[in-house]
Amino acid sequence: MRGWPPPRTCSRLGSARSTPAAALSPSAEPSSNGTSRPWTGRSRLGRAPRTPDTRTVVVDLDADATADADAIVADTDGEAGPDAGPGADTAAAEGIEVELEVSYLVPTAGWRAGYDARLDGERVTLTWFALIAQRSGEDWPATADLVLSTARPAAHAELPELIPQFVDLRQPPPPPLPAAAPAVMATAGAMPLGRGRAKAKGVKVARAGEPEIDFAGAATYRPPRRAAVPADGGRHRVTVAVIEFDAALDHLTVPRTLPDAYLRATVTNTSPHTLLPGKVSIFHGGDFAGSGTIGMVPPGAEVELHLGVDHRVRVERELVRRATGRRVGGSNRRVEAAYRVEVTNHTPRPIRAVVRDQIPVSRHESVTVRDFQARPEPDERTDVGLLSWTLELGPGATGRVEFSFRLEHPRGTELTGWRD
Repeated sequence: MRGWPPPRTCSRLGSARSTPAAALSPSAEPSSNGTSRPWTGRSRLGRAPRTPDTRTVVVDLDADATADADAIVADTDGEAGPDAGPGADTAAAEGIEVELEVSYLVPTAGWRAGYDARLDGERVTLTWFALIAQRSGEDWPATADLVLSTARPAAHAELPELIPQFVDLRQPPPPPLPAAAPAVMATAGAMPLGRGRAKAKGVKVARAGEPEIDFAGAATYRPPRRAAVPADGGRHRVTVAVIEFDAALDHLTVPRTLPDAYLRATVTNTSPHTLLPGKVSIFHGGDFAGSGTIGMVPPGAEVELHLGVDHRVRVERELVRRATGRRVGGSNRRVEAAYRVEVTNHTPRPIRAVVRDQIPVSRHESVTVRDFQARPEPDERTDVGLLSWTLELGPGATGRVEFSFRLEHPRGTELTGWRD
């Protein structure tokens, strides 16, 4: 269905008791635009529907030795055989109890991943939960064995292929055609304009309220605690796993933009689970710190959690020197600038602070950036002028970063893209 990727599937296991003559008719409710979103499910079989199911059901029964084998009638059209008496089906139904496990596909059921991350000291407790929504027409009770799967039964397994990429020169557009006179009458067989628009809109826009499910590889998960999931289409939260990780904490500051220090926690996924993409709510102790998203995190990969501004770390950035002048023996104008950044740790424990700043980069041959100096030397300097330092600060300590550069450009010209 356009705009609606195939869902992760939910499986509900159960048993059913019936007779050999019972008709099996799984309920499959299509979506509003005529397509369906399959999910794998198993459910307790109810009583036979009013409309008989003419499909063949083959059951292998281990009947008691005393049971008459001729009483078991396997009929494919739902009618008794010609040699059976008027009470044959009734006798068979009353004399034999059959336990069946039924598997079938129904539409409009799926789930998505969500997380709560709580930082306590240098440990992060990650609560992974599933938001389940289903409109199968059958409420799933809390006694059902719920299994979550990331498989997509309807997805094809074809490998991607590349097609030739032909490059050519752009041709001038053809001259516009003369304007045609407006039609007074619609041609025979033409679709009315209003209907055509309504149909196109229905193809592009997914039905409101349907779950938006992302696919993340084939895996199955069985929630540790069972929960009821009614067929109301709403999202119902079920905990999948609770995982604890060691966290590497640091503070990031970009004082050119804002004089704040942001606390970060970098976590390595040491669990056997592949964490699926989803939204995460982040808590620092008992306080809500913010929310964000995480992508696919396989075992061994890292994920970064942002815990908000730490006001106990003070950051100051100051322009300590700015001088303009004329280059001796030339006609260029020269601008010299020097900056100082100070970071003070007011927390009761040592911290690691990452300071990021920048210098301008020329995009014109007559504009140059010269004589860059820094103390201490930056840990990283990129081709686009980004600078990074890492400071180790004890409780009450202050770290300092200083850097300067000279910018030259022709006199009488105005620079763009740079400010103090």
